[in-house]
Amino acid sequence: MKPSILTVFFLCAALLSCNPDKGPAGDDSRMAVITLEPLTVAGAARQEKVIRGQVTAEPSFIPQKTGYTFAGWCTDKDAQEPFDFESTVIDEDITLYASYSRDIVLKDKGKVARVTGASLSGESFPNPNSTHLKWNLGGTDLGIIWEMSNGEYGVLFGDSYGSDFAPCGGGPGRASDWRSNVLAYSDNTDLDNGLKFKGMMVNENRPDRALPVIERENYFAFTYIPTAAIELNGKQYMHYMYWEVGNTIRADQNYSSIYCSEDYGRSWTSCRGKISFGADSYFAMAGYVKKPGDEYCYMLGAQSGRGYRKSSAKLARFRYDDILDKSSYEFWNGGKKQWIKGKESQATTVLDGKVGELSVMYLEEYGRFLVLYFDADAYAICYRSSARMQGPWSKERVLCSGYESSYAQLYGSYIHPLSAKKGSDTIYWTMSQWQPYNVFFMKAEVDYAPEY
Repeated sequence: MKPSILTVFFLCAALLSCNPDKGPAGDDSRMAVITLEPLTVAGAARQEKVIRGQVTAEPSFIPQKTGYTFAGWCTDKDAQEPFDFESTVIDEDITLYASYSRDIVLKDKGKVARVTGASLSGESFPNPNSTHLKWNLGGTDLGIIWEMSNGEYGVLFGDSYGSDFAPCGGGPGRASDWRSNVLAYSDNTDLDNGLKFKGMMVNENRPDRALPVIERENYFAFTYIPTAAIELNGKQYMHYMYWEVGNTIRADQNYSSIYCSEDYGRSWTSCRGKISFGADSYFAMAGYVKKPGDEYCYMLGAQSGRGYRKSSAKLARFRYDDILDKSSYEFWNGGKKQWIKGKESQATTVLDGKVGELSVMYLEEYGRFLVLYFDADAYAICYRSSARMQGPWSKERVLCSGYESSYAQLYGSYIHPLSAKKGSDTIYWTMSQWQPYNVFFMKAEVDYAPEY
């Protein structure tokens, strides 16, 4: 027998009255209201409903303020008490207030000194290391700098060549003693006079030759290129990519992984048996960064392999002890506004455009993260800043352009950690140039962006 219209009506009413998100009278008694106050002249408050008794994701609403970037939601109008969406259970209606961080701009102040290789005719800046004479290092690139707790700074270089290296229009040419990577140690803090080495990783039987951290295999086919380094709990970690020489990139052959040192970079051990990233992973190239008081190390990543210099950047984080446990990594998903554990595929873009050879640092003086990178489309070293690693990030700005004759064929940009200390309004960093295939020490002034 078919149910009557009246029966259907009562069935529907009963189902509505049992809706778990509403009370018996159809009200919102099981819902809490979050009122979001942008705290800007033109900003209007918004409201979002969430289920009481649960942790909720950060709202998707991102308020805007000229000259600033959004820095998160707080429980007070003075923006001193951040609201923790990751662990706070919401049991009642609340009002949250937007916090903002003043954007920054960099002004290029030019080359401070040469870092590697022999000085060329016409150069007026110092060459404190003379690596071609002291360590059989005539040509190299990168210059990835990280701070160690023994008072030293490690400086990693990429493909490196002997003292017979000579500029040949770009790249190493026919130079001898090809090493995939070498490592220097520095302890000077007077950076206006250059990045000075106290020594390099060497074999005691060959103190005049910089020794590779990773010895070459398949000599003419592959190379090991460092992309980032950091100290965590007293140990040094180097992220590197196993890079295929030439134009054919085979995904099954290329990968990235980590080496570890427990003696401040004097010896290193492979960690590939514990962790690796595929050729097309967005963490095949990386930038590590720590923030004082934060329990996580952040890893901003881009592709190598087929995506080299064509890649946007994505974000992961891990607790210090978990750097070699990829299953413990958390990946930022901007759509869900959540960190998702163990699922690299859930990572979404945090820096769009083209991001190559990146480095990232937290500037204590300005309370912002700064990232430098090579944008192949702009043919420039570019930068962005943010109050949070997950963003929103400021717009892309050019620091140094390859169209300037003194910066032709530029790439690679690695921040010196001393720049990040409280009280510093200067950024020191290394820049590579394909011609003359060497590394230079650079300087830039930091200032606040206009508020208008």
